[in-house]
Amino acid sequence: MEKEIELKLLLPNGIDESELLSALGQFSANIETSEFTLFNQYFDTPEWLLSANSIGLRVRSSEKGIEQTVKTAGKSIGGLHQRPEYNVSIDSLSPSLELFDPSIWPRDITVAELQEKIIPIFNTDFKRKAFLLRLSDGTDVELVLDKGTVSTTDNSADICEMELELKNGDVAVLFDIAEKMASLAPSQLCNLSKAGRGFTLARNALAPEPKKISSVNLSDSDNCESGFIKGLGYALSFWQQAEYRYMQTKKVADLVDIYVGLRLTRDCVRLYSKPLKCKAMDELSRGLNLRLNKWAWIEQLKSIRALRSKRGMYSKRLSQHDALVSYLRGLQDGTLNLSRPHYLITHQDNSLLQLRLSRLLVTCPWRKKSEDYTKPLKEHVVAVLQKKWQGVFASINSDVCSMEDYLKHYKELLSALNTDLLVGACLDNHRRQPFLDPWQDVLEGIQELRKLKVFQTKLLDSDVEDKPELLQWSEVKKNSLLSVIELSKEVATSVETYW
Repeated sequence: MEKEIELKLLLPNGIDESELLSALGQFSANIETSEFTLFNQYFDTPEWLLSANSIGLRVRSSEKGIEQTVKTAGKSIGGLHQRPEYNVSIDSLSPSLELFDPSIWPRDITVAELQEKIIPIFNTDFKRKAFLLRLSDGTDVELVLDKGTVSTTDNSADICEMELELKNGDVAVLFDIAEKMASLAPSQLCNLSKAGRGFTLARNALAPEPKKISSVNLSDSDNCESGFIKGLGYALSFWQQAEYRYMQTKKVADLVDIYVGLRLTRDCVRLYSKPLKCKAMDELSRGLNLRLNKWAWIEQLKSIRALRSKRGMYSKRLSQHDALVSYLRGLQDGTLNLSRPHYLITHQDNSLLQLRLSRLLVTCPWRKKSEDYTKPLKEHVVAVLQKKWQGVFASINSDVCSMEDYLKHYKELLSALNTDLLVGACLDNHRRQPFLDPWQDVLEGIQELRKLKVFQTKLLDSDVEDKPELLQWSEVKKNSLLSVIELSKEVATSVETYW
């Protein structure tokens, strides 16, 4: 068995190879180069049995011969891939599953039956330029440039990406090289493999389906370090998956998820900044704040999108005003054009920030400062939740009753609910959900107020007919929302805390 430790950068505009070679020369390494063509055929059963078990089966043909490979379930944290891999040389392009060690297969899979069922699903065909860097400290890193296509019977997509794999030695060097490469060309840190892209195409989709954000999976045995690694790994993965989807689909919903993942990542770093105190945590917290500022326009875009939705609470009324609908459409298009999300995603600042977050997860620099990272997570969580929610209780109290009051405290409540997503499962008990549900209702009510505020502001700026009538209607909607929020708040403030 081999175990891959690699990073993947998608290169939407390619990369200047002379600049790449010049950058690699700065690492004072012996560099071995090679170039060859790879054809990979991927297999599964008609009912996707291997995919369901997180298993990839591939046959690779190259100038070196034919090799079959099984990759079993591993992990991808912040773009850093670690996955067990099993390789066997064979003589044909058809897999021979009996040649693999039987222990690699799940117990409920019969190899002979699987051999009968497997069929070709998709293939990848690309040229690879490989650079093996051998550094004086014994670290070996392979950098490869892949250009080609991934294809099914009906669909295909281009491949243009860079992979960096640690063959031996210090994983920090892998990140040093990756950060240098990310500064050379627009790039996107990606946690979806070529096989993942192929299976997506085979299902006639442009990108994997989005998943609703959920609580981080924690256990009683977690300490502050393991809790942080799980939380940041989840948040960073959610952020990167949303970026990948947007680059394929150009859907506003995926942009919203980018912002959600970015906020959750920032909140995670803040949440653990005390027990994992180190310079890198402080620097990344500042970097994430700066990044969030560049995405602040998402809040308005989300509101405009909701106002235009045919299934939203405003659709029936707005459908009677074509000029206003057209105005909102123009605002949405203008916001996207000015904000340039494609540029924000592939800019080196974004790639470098994500690489530094990923580096944090594997180098653990806080271990050099103190032993606080070994503190049981539950002890840290109780103190954090108490402080976060006391702030919410003090802010969203009985005196808060206007739209402006609620909008002022929106981010505070969102941050408290994000804190629960990151650490709440550590204290999961029968009181947790009854406490959270009414506060989630309050948050959703405030989000509706935010949409209504954008509607009123844009309506005042427009020249549509019936403006006074629409403003009056929006005031009725506002008062109705405030009444609903008040009811939810009364319930929320009467429920016992769960920590």
